[in-house]
Amino acid sequence: MSLAAALIYWVIVALWLAVLTTVCVAFVRNPRTFGAVRLLLSVIVIDTVRNIIENLYFGLYFGGQYGLFPASIVGVLGSPVYLILPKLMNVVAACAVFGLLVLRWLPSASKERSDADANVHEKTEALNQEAEERRRLFETSLDLILVTDRSGIFVRVSPSSLPTLGYRPEEMIGHSGAEFIYPEDLESTRHEMQFARKGQHTRNFETRYVHKNGRIVSLGWSGVWSEPEQKHFFFGRDMTERKMAEEQLRQLAHFDQLTGLPNRVSLRDDIDKILKERAGDSARPMTIATFDLDGFKDVNDTLGHPVGDRLLQEVARRLTSVSDEMRVYRLGEDEFVLLLKNCGDPLVATEVAETVLNNLTAQFDLDGHRLFIAASAGLAIAPAHGSNVDDLLANADLALYDAKAAGGRLCRLYVPTLRARAKHRRELDTELRRACAKQEFVLYFQPQVRSSDGAVIGAEALLRWQHPERGILAPGLFIDALCESAVAIETGRWILATACKTAASWRAKGLPPIRMGVNLFPAQFRNGSLLLDVEHALSESGLPPDALELEITENIALGREEGTLSPLKALRAKGIGIAFDDFGTGYASLSYLTRYPLTRIKIDRSFIQKIGAQCAVEDSAIVRSIIVMGRNLGLEVIAEGVETIAQAQFLEAEGCHELQGFLFSKPLPADAFERFLQSGLSDALGGGHQATKVSRIAAPTHRPHRR
Repeated sequence: MSLAAALIYWVIVALWLAVLTTVCVAFVRNPRTFGAVRLLLSVIVIDTVRNIIENLYFGLYFGGQYGLFPASIVGVLGSPVYLILPKLMNVVAACAVFGLLVLRWLPSASKERSDADANVHEKTEALNQEAEERRRLFETSLDLILVTDRSGIFVRVSPSSLPTLGYRPEEMIGHSGAEFIYPEDLESTRHEMQFARKGQHTRNFETRYVHKNGRIVSLGWSGVWSEPEQKHFFFGRDMTERKMAEEQLRQLAHFDQLTGLPNRVSLRDDIDKILKERAGDSARPMTIATFDLDGFKDVNDTLGHPVGDRLLQEVARRLTSVSDEMRVYRLGEDEFVLLLKNCGDPLVATEVAETVLNNLTAQFDLDGHRLFIAASAGLAIAPAHGSNVDDLLANADLALYDAKAAGGRLCRLYVPTLRARAKHRRELDTELRRACAKQEFVLYFQPQVRSSDGAVIGAEALLRWQHPERGILAPGLFIDALCESAVAIETGRWILATACKTAASWRAKGLPPIRMGVNLFPAQFRNGSLLLDVEHALSESGLPPDALELEITENIALGREEGTLSPLKALRAKGIGIAFDDFGTGYASLSYLTRYPLTRIKIDRSFIQKIGAQCAVEDSAIVRSIIVMGRNLGLEVIAEGVETIAQAQFLEAEGCHELQGFLFSKPLPADAFERFLQSGLSDALGGGHQATKVSRIAAPTHRPHRR
């Protein structure tokens, strides 16, 4: 037992050494861990050292007594001086600990407390500031902020409720949201609140509220459900201005701003909706009628766009007043559409369209102007003429195009042959573009002779198409399409330049100095480059201006007087002749003969063909009248389509000095015409004028529709 008492001190020494070693190793490995607990560790170290020394002393003392160490150390360690050492160590350790507490721990603890108080104060200030900012945001927000309980009762309402809904917050708090929500939106709002309670945010849904004055206010909402507080938090924005802007955009997108009528977008939407509703039901047809005003451009050009706008508004008013069973749309400048939703009878639809056309022919009194216009109409019936929007509108347009091509002021119903013709026109236009690019056009020339002696005094350049598969094509097969084609200007410029060069080359070879007649396309006037093109052709070829004669037709003169007169007058001033071709076959007024700078009129072949030994008096009277009128106006007169000797003799007797037709020659290629001129020159040098005249008379073998 005494030995165990001696050994226990060494066990204690070993344990405290282990503690000291652990603290030292930890400090060496990571000194930072001792930043905050260094004071505590210092106390532990002091106490550890004290315990080691004290227990080491008693371990040696009792070990000597019990034979573990030499017995001599007992006397030494038993000295009162050494016995007092452990007690002194306790006193020193206590003083050291007390000093640490007073000098280090208390100031450090005071500083930590001060820092903690400052931190708490800072966070409290931040929380207070945040709370104040939230309060200000809540009270000054333009958006409406609502807090409701689980049942939808308003717990808190922002002051913006007054300008938004007309209610003060206290008038809404304690009341259910259902009292203010538009009845039709109650169910959707409840659904959004349930959606939020499932832990999902509700965003960008709209609910209509009823303002205190009774008007409807659209509010866009976002919100969240707070499970701990068992409350809904909603943020609403007044969407009234946005809705107004959206409605304005919708109006702009779906309605014509001038007339207030629905536009093309609305028409397509309405037709598509009706067709889908009636899909497969042929017993419920509908009709669309497209209308295009005839002569509207003249109103704009002569009276100005304000009057034109007033006219369109009045036209819209007349169209909408015809029947309540149809809806009227404006598609473009002067194009309108009538939609008859329950009409599939062509006779009824035609009757309605003709009623509209008759209403439009009545006089318009606008701003002191009395105006008269007309219109053309094209009808298409669904589903017979189209089962979708595009086909139906396209077929109605084809019918409208057919009505305008027939002279206008008509109503035409779509028939399948119109699409076939349109396809042919499209294919022909493609071929014409290719022909122009590959230089497939050639010029033929038909002589113009003096009736008194048969001498060739001129030639008309006539276009032919050297088709790679069909051979030489006469202009009757393609000239109308070419006039409307994009290559009309380029082709007309080529005809002009080629004809001038050919005529100049004949002169250079010593052939008779005949004049060259060239037909013009309407597009050459619309383009505005005719004067420059003619000047360039003359300068490049060297042909004198008085050797060139330009031929215009009524379709050039009609409707474009200002754009036509100016270049023609400039050309005439340069000495170039101006001929009026196909005179008497159209609608041109006789006043054109005095207003235009003409030098010649050409009697159309349709009048010449009626002349014969047994022709009616009125047939020959028309030709006589034209010849006399031309003479009185100081204009030269030439007859086209002369095919018999009797016709030539009649015309010569009546004073028509120039003739053209198969009686003298069919149109010839340039080289053949050159030989024709050379043969005529040889006959003239031989002195036989009569022989020359007779040699050019040959019975016609072919009479083309066009020259």
